[in-house]
Amino acid sequence: MTATTPPPNSNPDADEPIRRAPKHRPDGTSPPPSPNAAPDKPSRRAPKHRPDGTTPPPETDGLNDALAAIEGMVLNGAKLEQVGAFMKMMGLAQAYTVTEHRTYTQLQERSSVASPDDLLRLNLRSIVAEFGIHTNESDTALLNRAYDAHRLGTDFVGWLDPLREAEVTMRHARALLRHAGIVPDGRRDEYATKVLEFAKGETVAATDAFARKLAAELGAEEFEAAFEHEYQARHVTIEDRDFGMSRITADIPTLQAHAMYDLMQQQAKALREEHVNEADEHRCRVRDAQARGEALSPADAEFIEDPRTVRQLMADLFVETFLTTTPQSMREYDAKGHSRVTATVSIVIPVLNLLNPDAPRDVATLNGMMPVSMTEARDMASKAKCFQRILTDPITGHVVTVDSRTPTPSMRRFLQARDQVCLFPSCRRPAHQSELDHTKPWAAGGNTDVENLGHLCPKHHTLKHQRPWECEQLGNGKVRWRTPRGEWVTVEPRPVGPIFKPVDDQSYDAINDPAPF
Repeated sequence: MTATTPPPNSNPDADEPIRRAPKHRPDGTSPPPSPNAAPDKPSRRAPKHRPDGTTPPPETDGLNDALAAIEGMVLNGAKLEQVGAFMKMMGLAQAYTVTEHRTYTQLQERSSVASPDDLLRLNLRSIVAEFGIHTNESDTALLNRAYDAHRLGTDFVGWLDPLREAEVTMRHARALLRHAGIVPDGRRDEYATKVLEFAKGETVAATDAFARKLAAELGAEEFEAAFEHEYQARHVTIEDRDFGMSRITADIPTLQAHAMYDLMQQQAKALREEHVNEADEHRCRVRDAQARGEALSPADAEFIEDPRTVRQLMADLFVETFLTTTPQSMREYDAKGHSRVTATVSIVIPVLNLLNPDAPRDVATLNGMMPVSMTEARDMASKAKCFQRILTDPITGHVVTVDSRTPTPSMRRFLQARDQVCLFPSCRRPAHQSELDHTKPWAAGGNTDVENLGHLCPKHHTLKHQRPWECEQLGNGKVRWRTPRGEWVTVEPRPVGPIFKPVDDQSYDAINDPAPF
């Protein structure tokens, strides 16, 4: 694949319209100024250099002393933050050691269905989940950091003193660990020493790049094996962001990713240049028509310049390419390009906004959780083949209803709308990606009804049944958990529907006032 290099003075990612210098006259002279031309405006861009080319002297505005004190505050705060991160890392490393002792004791006392590694992970998750309640962190994040802390204190002891003295940060250490997996055991010390020397004077991003390259050099064979492993794990993820936007991420081979990006960038630049040319030609035709005193053609009268930047065009091309083309693998499949599945998207739209676009705007949500544009939601609703009505309590906003041991389909729909996410403390796994759990186990006489069912993601479902985490339902999806060390924590789903608040004037005129529904 050949990458084209832009001219030295060009900016390939510039989002501003392309400006062209006027061409020279045939005789090489410059055309005279137009009598109607506006006078030249002074440049608003600061010069790159001083007139004499020297460096300006230090500031003398009297603020340097204040800035020195501020710098001291920033540096002291950064050092305290780094020391705190080190203490947290050491605590998690000790929690890992305690977990090893507990797991060993359990394996000696009784046989376990789970492997030793799975049992250790389950015990460690149970311990750090209780920490996470107080630090507002997910147990998965603390679990991964506990593994990193143990590995750092076991395989990279030389990093502990620099971390304690804040010569490097835990973020530098995570960059070290991120790429250490492919380094052969015999060259681990060399890898740790070189990365530490580099990290002491560099940023985290630079350290990460250095560690990646060094690890690939020290473990070339392991790098190829790791690539094959990662290639087998290639996947696409979606992250819901603010204001009705989402981010799609694909883990794919680097060469393919850069080829895709380069192609989208070239196509977007070509489109942008075409749009600029069209706008320039339109302006020329308008000026000519005005000079001749003629009316504009219908096409010129309706012309609207495309304002999209290169970055916006790249995003649009990405969406259009995926939604409007058929992949080669699908063309060769028996279905011959026809879709074998249909996407299912659940959008919660307040009925008043659906019936009346001028009504006061409430936010439409995806699966009752993620805000989306009401304009897009109404457009989707106009094309929907069916609707599902969800009734909510006007006071609390909780779901009231939705039009054996296995829950019925209507129960599942209701519970997904009610719970929204996994009911374990601090977990945000969506309900539709979680499992329905009998709070009081079926084998212990628990009923299959909405007051005894709730969503738990697979890892927390396992934690509830395998570790001493107890829970009870308090109604409307509210669950009270008892941690292994006896602390009580309550989890409650967020309201899905609007909540009506009382007003001072409760009078209602049945004749003159509109219907209150």
